[in-house]
Amino acid sequence: MDAPLTPSLVTHLQQRLNADRVDHPDFIGPPLDISPLTPAQLGSLWPDIRRALRDPGNPAAQQLATAIVQQAAELELSPALDHSALLEALRSCLTWPEALEQLACFSGTPSAALAAELRRILAEPGAQWAANYPQAYMLTQWVDEEARGALRRWVEQHHGNSPYARQEFELLGQLEPRSQQALAGSEYWTGHHHLSADPARVLMDDAAYVEFSQQILNTAAQRLDTIHSGATPYVADGAFTTDDTPVIARAARVALLRDAPWLPPLMDILLPKACVAPTQAKTAPSQSLAIALGHCIEQVPTPESVQALRSALSLVRHAGIQKKLARNLKPAERGLAQRPEIALRLAPTSTPGKAQHGLLANCLESGLWQAFELPLRDWRAQLADSAVGSPFTRSLIWVAHCDHDQRRSFLLDANAQAMDPWGQSLDLKAGCRISLWHPLSASAEERYAWQKLISQRRIKQPLRQVFREYYLPSPPELESHHCQAFAGYSLSIRPLIGLARREGWKIDRDGGLNRCLGDVRVSFAVNTALYPGLEGHCLSGSTSFARRTDRHWQPMQLQDVPPQVFSEACRAIDLLVSVSSFAIEELAQSATGQPLPQMPAARREQRLNLLAGQNLTQMTLMRRHVLGMAFATLIEEGLVSLEGRHVRAGDYAVHLVSGRVTRNGAPVEVALAGQSGKLAALPWLPYDEVLLERIANTVCVLLNRSGD
Repeated sequence: MDAPLTPSLVTHLQQRLNADRVDHPDFIGPPLDISPLTPAQLGSLWPDIRRALRDPGNPAAQQLATAIVQQAAELELSPALDHSALLEALRSCLTWPEALEQLACFSGTPSAALAAELRRILAEPGAQWAANYPQAYMLTQWVDEEARGALRRWVEQHHGNSPYARQEFELLGQLEPRSQQALAGSEYWTGHHHLSADPARVLMDDAAYVEFSQQILNTAAQRLDTIHSGATPYVADGAFTTDDTPVIARAARVALLRDAPWLPPLMDILLPKACVAPTQAKTAPSQSLAIALGHCIEQVPTPESVQALRSALSLVRHAGIQKKLARNLKPAERGLAQRPEIALRLAPTSTPGKAQHGLLANCLESGLWQAFELPLRDWRAQLADSAVGSPFTRSLIWVAHCDHDQRRSFLLDANAQAMDPWGQSLDLKAGCRISLWHPLSASAEERYAWQKLISQRRIKQPLRQVFREYYLPSPPELESHHCQAFAGYSLSIRPLIGLARREGWKIDRDGGLNRCLGDVRVSFAVNTALYPGLEGHCLSGSTSFARRTDRHWQPMQLQDVPPQVFSEACRAIDLLVSVSSFAIEELAQSATGQPLPQMPAARREQRLNLLAGQNLTQMTLMRRHVLGMAFATLIEEGLVSLEGRHVRAGDYAVHLVSGRVTRNGAPVEVALAGQSGKLAALPWLPYDEVLLERIANTVCVLLNRSGD
């Protein structure tokens, strides 16, 4: 006898979504995998899902509906609605965004029934239609000409003094459907930056909007010119209305994303002249535009726009604008470093100085986790032969990518000639492309050869490269979404947040920290909701990765994360853990000149003992490797040894994780001479690190002790 057929997944879900309320909230059945569903099948379930979501009286059905929606988002599975499903979904809609979400899932044609429901949702024509014209435009296209005419009249009336908003409204009909949806579905320019996708990332690929952006920015720059020349009377905050500002800022963001060649001269006019009055007054032609442009530059920097931001800061007299633009500058410089193919064009035209060297170092370091290559000619012009870039190119390892996938790593010698890690000369072919060398892309033999050469020649690298830690996911975790390598550490919150902010991490509203490496977002979980000023300790959790799509972040399995992105993400987390989990928080804060209050001796000893038993991270293992090379002669003479978690000098042991000193197991306090940021006790180390220098200094002091 054949086994009875089980209900289909669709039928089973329909039954559970429409089942009566269960007696106990745990009786909801096992979690379901909706990946077999097609868009049409999900569309047939959509009215039941929406009904269950709105029914708090049936928590089992509501929880199931929520789980289906979350899974669909992760799978990027959108429902395909037929006419009846769309109509039923619209009947439950109360807001415009809800209705637009449903319409985006329908590919049919308008009908009288749909028009009636949309007219109900739109309500009577009024100021709201004009204030939200992208949404109103999309909805009225499904109603009738009378509704479209009413929208046009309200826009003309409401935006009578906002010509830029009126022009964008007139443009809507020329845009691609995807662009119309992006504008209608976003609240990005209403201040809800963290809740809504940026429509400029879609609009930048729409030829009609790109042309509109250039025209709008030219017009805005001309208006500011006329105000500063006196041709137009100056009125504080009167250059543009608050309805026009988002349009101009959106146009600027589109141009910044495209790195449009016509933008730099316009930005040199727009930002400085928007924030400085043509008189000696401390007011500004447009506070709203100045602040919006500062935000644009912070999020999508180019070398020229960052320079325009610096110029504006040197000129602005309005205290409020000064404060807000100052907040944009450092994040913009960090963001510029993440666009190396754009940022490097700054080097040939820059004057050597600390700021330019720091920016270039950050820019080059970002090339270790995001792929960028330069043709040999551009690499020489922008880096090797430029005043700012030359010191960097002569101390870093590079890779020449030649024909037939040949890859050769090289270093420039004193005569600017390329040589391999064994000191042999290399001939760089004219057609090759140059990228920055990463230890993960080399063999163990090549890595050791470069480390040996850099050590022998005592080359000080501007960023940690040949001794850079690298990380690989463990085989059991490859098919999972979480890495547990840094879970379970007790972290001191104050140094954690301080270092995280300096390194470009952001506090995640869902808990933990996140940071973007290109189009990949790295999330580092902790068991406490973080916020600036929080004290105490927290426990570290797992690390996860996601890639940005048009609508949301898509979780990634570890095997799908690019190896160098995974490695650099883990290295960044290792740094957070290494600093904030040490029981020597005073070291983490000494650079700021604001040391933390001393921890009680018993608590400090307890934390040191805890750290002593933790596994060594890659950063600590690299610390041991570097000390082994630095003290090679002393190790050969038997004066120093490296054993497990310690470097030993006689009876003394210095812990590689915490810097704690013991003698035959008993703690010992070692007084070190004050340092000025450079290592005094040891003449050379291949890279700077507070704890590495402390350990090296401590070993040297212990070696000089006599009679102990």
